[in-house]
Amino acid sequence: MTISSPDAGEPPYDVFICYAWDESKQLADELHQALTEAGLNVFQDEPSMDYWDKMAPEIRRALLSSRTLVPLFGPGFPRSPHCRQEVHLALDCAFRLGRTDRVMAVTSGVRPDDIRPSELSRYRIPRQGRNARDLAVGIAERVRALAAEDDRTFGDAPLPPSPDWFPEHLPGGRHFHGRHAELWEIHEGLRAMDKARNMGHPVVSVSGVGGQGKTALCAQYARLFALDHPGGVFLVRLSGSDRRVRASPEAVRAQLMEGLRAIGLKLGLSGDELAPDGLPGALRSRLKNLAQPYLWIVDDVPSGFDVELLPELCAPTGIGRTLLTTRGRFTKGVSAEIVLGGLDPQDGLSLLTGHRPPAARAETRAARLLTGLLHDHPLGLTLAAGLTTQDGFEGYTELYRQLATPDPEDDLLELVQYLKAELPSGYARPFAATMLRSFRGLTDAGRDVLSATGVLAAEPVPLTLLDDVIAGSGAPGGPERVADGLAHAVRHGLAELTESTDLTGGRDDTPGSRACVVHPLVARATRVLNPPPTRRKLRDAAVVALTQALSATRYSFTHRAVARSLPHVRAVTGLLAGTDRWSIAADERSLLDEAGRAYEQLGDGEASLRLYAPLAEACEEVPECDEYTRLVVRLHLGSAHFRYGQLSAARGLQEDVARRMRALLGPAAQETLTAEDNLANTLGALGEHEASRLLHTKVYRALRDGTGPTDADTLRTLRNLVIAVGRCGDTEVTRRRMRLTAVRYARGAHVLLRRAAKAKGPRSWEALDALEIMNALGKNLLALDRREEARDAFRTVWEGRLAVLGKDHPETLDAWENTIISEEGLS
Repeated sequence: MTISSPDAGEPPYDVFICYAWDESKQLADELHQALTEAGLNVFQDEPSMDYWDKMAPEIRRALLSSRTLVPLFGPGFPRSPHCRQEVHLALDCAFRLGRTDRVMAVTSGVRPDDIRPSELSRYRIPRQGRNARDLAVGIAERVRALAAEDDRTFGDAPLPPSPDWFPEHLPGGRHFHGRHAELWEIHEGLRAMDKARNMGHPVVSVSGVGGQGKTALCAQYARLFALDHPGGVFLVRLSGSDRRVRASPEAVRAQLMEGLRAIGLKLGLSGDELAPDGLPGALRSRLKNLAQPYLWIVDDVPSGFDVELLPELCAPTGIGRTLLTTRGRFTKGVSAEIVLGGLDPQDGLSLLTGHRPPAARAETRAARLLTGLLHDHPLGLTLAAGLTTQDGFEGYTELYRQLATPDPEDDLLELVQYLKAELPSGYARPFAATMLRSFRGLTDAGRDVLSATGVLAAEPVPLTLLDDVIAGSGAPGGPERVADGLAHAVRHGLAELTESTDLTGGRDDTPGSRACVVHPLVARATRVLNPPPTRRKLRDAAVVALTQALSATRYSFTHRAVARSLPHVRAVTGLLAGTDRWSIAADERSLLDEAGRAYEQLGDGEASLRLYAPLAEACEEVPECDEYTRLVVRLHLGSAHFRYGQLSAARGLQEDVARRMRALLGPAAQETLTAEDNLANTLGALGEHEASRLLHTKVYRALRDGTGPTDADTLRTLRNLVIAVGRCGDTEVTRRRMRLTAVRYARGAHVLLRRAAKAKGPRSWEALDALEIMNALGKNLLALDRREEARDAFRTVWEGRLAVLGKDHPETLDAWENTIISEEGLS
């Protein structure tokens, strides 16, 4: 698929002349005539648009129907937004056609270093006193040579390919505007190999105050320049703009490891590879196999981050290209530093007036004053543009007066004081006035939506969760009212609605797939604008909504439907930096327990551990928390340590819990037996296979005689016993005998579990346990060199897990890898 095609029957233009009318009109006319006389088909625009107008359709068609663009670059050229639009479109298409020399700048009165984007200086034609006819000779020669090699036009450029994102794509793009030159600066900087403190690959930092569009710029680069990084885009999100994180290097490292683990999960790393000590090395090994350049984005690095630690943030291998965003500065250790200030005044004016063009010259002057008042700040201008959509909008003159001299009765002080830590002092007051007016200008439903997002994490909020939180807070209406409120917030520039994509970036039409995105600065300001009682009510509703959603996954694997809601658990329990502090009471403990379990069953032991550790600590500190609850939480904490590969910590916890459960409930209690079964799993993982088998056998017999042979816990323990038996044996003879025994046990256990799964459904835990038994059967068959039988078993496991767990779940990937291994040596 291409961008556009010339109208049928119309010959393509050889040259499109791009120029600033007030500076280069005469040269453009002369050059047009000379090129036409040289036999070329030339398009010359006669500018008639206002600064805030978008490129006219007929101009766009002409440009896309051209083979080359000749910008007449003088001192005034960069001030024309229309010239910048045309150059950006032409360069963008030329890049995807494989030849940016299709854009040939005629330069006059400017130094090469002043040409932006710098890509234009690569194929420039200095005028140096030459007349139009002399220039036309050189241009015509280049155009003919190009046409002989590749006669395509800009419109023949293919659409940019969608990059592969790991673990997920950057949401939103609403706050990206202008910044065309900066996109090419990133492109140029990431191609550079000469830099201070060479770390083996290019590193570019994008810095600026909050709301300048750093993240949006990086997302736009990743999308438009996907050809630069065919290996994919890897994203690590920090929270360096939050005050609490800034002061804590430990918090930054914890978030970095969290981001690396999420990438590792998406790449299919195993449990041992995901352990903290082995994760960086495992990622490095996996990325070395890409054999194609990839983009490594680290978003929101704390200002003041020690430059000596910069290598920790960079791409793990030499073919990676690193892109950092920060509110601070990296003056050392980077190939290029791009400092974002305000938008170009004309781009700022275009953004402000995009919804409502000024009706008169005085209104245009007022709009210009307003962009200056807001320091051409993209987020501030987006909010101000939203104010122009209100029914009571009285014009730019009145809006400027309202924001420049806010009503004394408007209590801006608290918001201004808060924003001073987020924005320079000159920005804080006008931005606060704009934010306050935007928030108050929303409908009640719109304020409900924005207020609800304010108590949640700075992540996409599923619309289903938004509905439940607002309804649970006692606000009137239902999903339709929430949809209306969200639409109003979007029109005001306060929110954005994401596309329906799944966790891999593909199309997803399941419930909860659509989400609301709010800029972190807006979300934090919203918390200030909402009084504590309102925040508490919404937060309590979020705790209930999340707990109910996660509880529904207890008896069958429906976790993907709630996976997008999980990042918000830490925010509403007070564990996430940048959000309100909340105490961990009974309701919060229930939510953390459910979320920890869900994360563990999704295969993310690290995330599970991050929830169970503070939960266990809270249970120890709260007097009303009884011994039984403390032990259950410690039981789950031990399981999280086991899943995360911290086996020694898991063993210590499990031994302690099993001993205390026996003392509290007795040796035959189901909780005691569960603790012992978990301990047996850990012993097996530590290589103590005989001890593991004996303990599993003891637990299985107790459950079989107590709750019955077909009870879910009995069957799950039988599954674990089959795995343990297949690992035993000190000699080759005994190992073979134990594996044959395990095969016999597995076949019998599989019959029982399949029977139970038939009644419970394909997503039930019995169905997944049946697959686990089949997986153990396959491993023992493979060890016995019965490869064909092993392959069939592993293929059954892979197909079943793929249907239930999804293609990116670690257990699905393990089954696929086992299938491949078993096929080796088979014809």
